Amino acid sequence: MPLIKPLIDVGLDSSSSLLEPNEISFEQSTSKICLRQTSLTEALSWAHYQNENDRLYYVNDKQHTLSLYMSGGYETHRTDVDSGFGAPGKFCLMPKDSESHWQLGQTQQFMHLYFSDDYLKQLALKVFDIDPRMLQLPELTFTNDAATEALFRHCMATSDWHSGHDHLAMEQVTNTILVSMLQNMGITKLMSPIKGGLSPKVAAQVCDYMQANFHRQVYLSELAELAQLSEYHFCRMFKQSMAQTPQAYLLAIRIEQVKLRVAKSQASMADIALQCGFANQSHMGRYFKRLVGISPRQYRNLSAS
Repeated sequence: MPLIKPLIDVGLDSSSSLLEPNEISFEQSTSKICLRQTSLTEALSWAHYQNENDRLYYVNDKQHTLSLYMSGGYETHRTDVDSGFGAPGKFCLMPKDSESHWQLGQTQQFMHLYFSDDYLKQLALKVFDIDPRMLQLPELTFTNDAATEALFRHCMATSDWHSGHDHLAMEQVTNTILVSMLQNMGITKLMSPIKGGLSPKVAAQVCDYMQANFHRQVYLSELAELAQLSEYHFCRMFKQSMAQTPQAYLLAIRIEQVKLRVAKSQASMADIALQCGFANQSHMGRYFKRLVGISPRQYRNLSAS
């Protein structure tokens, strides 16, 4: 199987070009308290913070951030734009590489959902059939959405983040939150014109081919020949159309097949690995843990409970 490049991790840039007096980065804030945090997969992470009376800037150069004020925030405002003030139930959407500057008031608690750009685009393609090239997140400050807030408060905030038993439910709720965000926060404004990428017909042919042949080694040359493109141009155009590489797309198919077999059958992990196109059980387990966040055996146990 071809090598798979890992997705991005959560990380905050510690440098800023627009520093103001007495301003510090979010990650370096000494008054910030991280109450809890968890990584569901390489593409999805959560954190619950408390902070007060701080002057800081926020830059996330790895992933997008959707933030909800759980309590407080009445005196908190941005210093780089005319933003108004925060309050419980207010959302801020901070796209990857955006920069914002803040003056925090009295004690406030807020939850951050971190998610990768590719993951969101793949979800938008799967759920809404939105071309990944047409989706670009805007910056939102102190916006409201009752449906998404309810998912934050009544599902994620009440979950046991450190219990493996809630892992699958938390991942499902996180996906629902992202779908709700796409539906309700006015961020599916489509960009145009669209250039490049595979035609819908060719993209469907290539994806169907991988679905039918996931159990064996699939060579890049096969897919490029199917699309009648050079391997280089095929890879570039596939990524534009699908928000992931052909290798990552094939891996995702295999992982979904592993999930089905692990949950529905009592076959050994070694047999399932071979059935789904992996070299061995260890090979399967490594990629399964990377994309799903837990091992295949843990997934089987949770599916049975």
